Amino acid sequence: MIDLSIIIVSYNTKKLTLDTIKSVFKTAKDLKYELIVIDNDSKDGSVEAIKKLQNSKTPKLKSIFNKTNTGFAFANNQGIKIARGKYIFLLNSDTIVKKDALQKLINF
Repeated sequence: MIDLSIIIVSYNTKKLTLDTIKSVFKTAKDLKYELIVIDNDSKDGSVEAIKKLQNSKTPKLKSIFNKTNTGFAFANNQGIKIARGKYIFLLNSDTIVKKDALQKLINF
């Protein structure tokens, strides 16, 4: 069972989104989680960078690549529809997750 589904919506925030994803990977190592990134038709190389992160070493990373900018709320709802976690955490793409923050969120 997955405890936490983390959903990130990205739109032309390649560096910020990658930093956010990496902070999740670093701080959530021991958690039962999934990370869902929805990209809203970025033109800054975000799609390619996210695809590059997806491989056999990152099975917890799922992505949706929209062909148009569907908007923040719609994209979050796309992630929620495929989420399998007991809890859902909507995380902005410009956030760095601090040590133990996700575990504290689950505990609360």
